[in-house]
Amino acid sequence: MFIRFTILIVIFCLDMAFSCGTCYGDPNSSAVNGMNWAIISLLVTTGGVLSGISFSIFSIAKKSKKYNKSKEV
Repeated sequence: MFIRFTILIVIFCLDMAFSCGTCYGDPNSSAVNGMNWAIISLLVTTGGVLSGISFSIFSIAKKSKKYNKSKEV
C-alpha cells in the first residue's frame, strides 16, 4: 500500500522536480547570470568563513604548543 502511494505521489508531482535555470536555462538570460553570481558569492563567503575558522584553530594550537614548551623549561 505504501509503495503504491509513493509511486502515485512521484508520478503526479514529477513536474515539480524540474531543474533551475542555471542548469537548463538560457545561458544569456539575466536571471541565469544573477543566479550564477549568487552561487559564486555564496561559495566565496563559505570558503572565507571556513578559512577563517581553520586559521583560528591553527593559531590557537600553535600558541598552546608554544605556551606548553615555555612552561616545561
